[in-house]
Amino acid sequence: MKNGIYIYGIIQTSEPQDFGAMGIGDNAASHVLTVGFKDIAAVISSTPLVVYASLGKEKVLKDLATHQLVIEKVMERFTILPAKFGTMVKTEKEVIEFLENGYALLSRNLHQMAGKIELDVVACWELPKALAAISRQNAQIQAKQQQIAREGEQGRIEDKIMLGQLIEQALKAEKARYQQVILQMLKQETLDTCLHDLANDEMVFNAAFLLEKKKEGSFNQAIQTLDQKLEKALYFRVVGPLPPYSFSTIVFESIDPGRIEEAKKTLGLTGELTDKTLHDAYYQLAKIYHPDKQGGAASTEFERIHTAYRVLENFLEHGLVFAEVYKWKEDTHEQ
Repeated sequence: MKNGIYIYGIIQTSEPQDFGAMGIGDNAASHVLTVGFKDIAAVISSTPLVVYASLGKEKVLKDLATHQLVIEKVMERFTILPAKFGTMVKTEKEVIEFLENGYALLSRNLHQMAGKIELDVVACWELPKALAAISRQNAQIQAKQQQIAREGEQGRIEDKIMLGQLIEQALKAEKARYQQVILQMLKQETLDTCLHDLANDEMVFNAAFLLEKKKEGSFNQAIQTLDQKLEKALYFRVVGPLPPYSFSTIVFESIDPGRIEEAKKTLGLTGELTDKTLHDAYYQLAKIYHPDKQGGAASTEFERIHTAYRVLENFLEHGLVFAEVYKWKEDTHEQ
């Protein structure tokens, strides 16, 4: 299998760095080092070229663990902007091209993240205890439980469904109350917060916090204070310090030159490609194929035209290769 270049992240250094054999590999750990441009560098290793979407779960999880291990080891010496898992290119020349084209963006984010860490906080409750407490405190739930108990087997299924809905609403409200208390306490120690989805009914809170490294101790003390304030109703788990996975993960994008030519053909562009020629061509075709011109019906042809326009717009703005910063809350849901 042909080797490519796996990219773990970006650091600030003008000197070559060698982190040893700890990277992703088939039979043995690959050697992790840097490829630089000016005063920034990509942390890389030579690794067999693969498409992770086509691999089995076991291989993906194994490589993900190695990906995170490398990033967190590098973090012991440098501020690192983690690259999205599975980021690979064919040659070191492509790596340098990404660094060059994304230099301003990468330098700015390295500066913003210098001296900062991510701490992930998960809080869970014991569901049977939570349900028992809610039943004791909620008069509606108590009344419905008593009604169902009195009616026994003669009880209506609708009443049982209503009881389930009341319990679900009460659990949701109690989780929201805990979340507000936790956020109010921890936000005082942090610079930014990113809420993550709750994985199950036992999980009450799941979030990443960005903070100054020097505040790690006071943050952990705030967790202990919270635990006491909530009378150990929740079980807290803090993971970190971590690099800013939730706040500044680097994504490298490239556009196949063939897509550029195909997009130009779709829009009827044959001469020089500029912002003006692109917008003019798109406008002329949109006047014909836009859904508003088709009685509101979705037009497959318009979708093809719009996709071509976006490809060329991206190319004009960034070139064939470019870097972007992925921030969890911007790309999923705003807090």
